[in-house]
Amino acid sequence: MTTAGCDLLCIGPHTDDAEIALGGTLAVMAAAGRRTWVADLTAGELASNAEPEERWAEAAEAGRALGLTGRLQLALPDGFVSASDRDQVAAVVWLLRRLRPRWVVSVPEPRRHPDHLATPALVARAAFLARLPALAVQAPQVRWWRAEADGELAERWICEVVATTCLPDQTPAVIVDVSAGWEAKLAALACFRSQFRREAGRRPTHINDPDFLASIEDRARAWGRRAGVTHGEALVTDAVPVVADLLDGGWR
Repeated sequence: MTTAGCDLLCIGPHTDDAEIALGGTLAVMAAAGRRTWVADLTAGELASNAEPEERWAEAAEAGRALGLTGRLQLALPDGFVSASDRDQVAAVVWLLRRLRPRWVVSVPEPRRHPDHLATPALVARAAFLARLPALAVQAPQVRWWRAEADGELAERWICEVVATTCLPDQTPAVIVDVSAGWEAKLAALACFRSQFRREAGRRPTHINDPDFLASIEDRARAWGRRAGVTHGEALVTDAVPVVADLLDGGWR
């Protein structure tokens, strides 16, 4: 039986999305020895600020700040991510079979940007199709950070959990205590200077408004209060835990 190649895979459309939505979780899991990966679906070629090469360099720096095991970037078209495009779905199926994650989380929350709206549906569809051995897929264009993933392409792969970021008006299935990883998350976000700083020559955007980073802090503290911790990140999933004993973690 093919074994898992990583514990947690975060899939987002652009290079800073994983850090915004799940940076604390990635840092905490990495510090605990979990194999953590990030996959960026696009190179962000339509970004208001910075060319893809600059953004990829920032992503590599952020990966080091979070302690990621690895990171890769597909070449899906920025601004046109689609769950109904067969080639795009096949690329994510390949990704899941290649990395073989136990948990896969799509980010960020599905709002505003069309790629953000499309990513959760794309990942969910690919996660289902990845389990069907009759569906053969070819390796897409991919860029690796550090090194390629260990192991070979699985004939089929079933993720234990497929989740996405929890919206403020949703009921979370999981709240991760990210208090211990918060400074690492802030350090990772600071790596994306082209996106979060309104420096000379940069266009003003929604995410380089100073209030944007403040809103990330506010969200994490709100989930943290609900969980009885300082900072939290919340996920939604249809999966439920199956236990044979009482859990070590607390319930809130």
